[in-house]
Amino acid sequence: MSSPLLEVRDLRKGYRLEGRPPLEILHGIHFQLQAGECRPICGPSGAGKSTLLHILGGLEPSEGGEILWKGQSMKGWTRSQWAVWRRTAVGFVFQSYHLIPELTVEENVRLPAMLAGIQVGERWEDLLDQVGMTLRRDHLPGELSGGEQQRVAVARALVLEPDLILADEPTGNLDGASAAGVLDLLVRMVRERQKSLLLVTHDESIAAKVGSPLRLVDGKLAGEEKDR
Repeated sequence: MSSPLLEVRDLRKGYRLEGRPPLEILHGIHFQLQAGECRPICGPSGAGKSTLLHILGGLEPSEGGEILWKGQSMKGWTRSQWAVWRRTAVGFVFQSYHLIPELTVEENVRLPAMLAGIQVGERWEDLLDQVGMTLRRDHLPGELSGGEQQRVAVARALVLEPDLILADEPTGNLDGASAAGVLDLLVRMVRERQKSLLLVTHDESIAAKVGSPLRLVDGKLAGEEKDR
């Protein structure tokens, strides 16, 4: 049997506050994500959902445990190793879009490929077409609605065909209609490409559309995820 795409073993994270006891956010997180699998990470505000996603994406360090990528441990990786992996293996979709305001829609979508020095041919054009933004390709982010900006962010996340998409409350800043459209678009495009998705949300209706949930409660995953 092949290894999971991503495996997390006994992951822990806390913060030290001056004059106060350490604040433990995550303790003993275990789960696996198979290639082509989509799962929401859900739980109440402050449960550590975004912290977990950031650790998995190499955006902040853990304080214990181990992450394995395609069966290989990432423990002890340098910042440089994380950066190289993140550049090609992971696509990010953030709540606040994180588009570069001085760049056009086209330039924002093509940016990951340019930074990685990878030729993607006409893939960026195909993606713009799929997210319905071809006619806005020369516009700046400030000229777009929130829903349109998030559609651009989805295209940008997929331009290098990464194996894993990490989405942190991707519909959190959108109204109901825009949120539904962006969510359906993201999940459909990920599944069509047989990629994997971890999506942070506090909304149970959104979680139900993504897949079997990973529920964070008091810094742990509810259920026996380590035996899954």
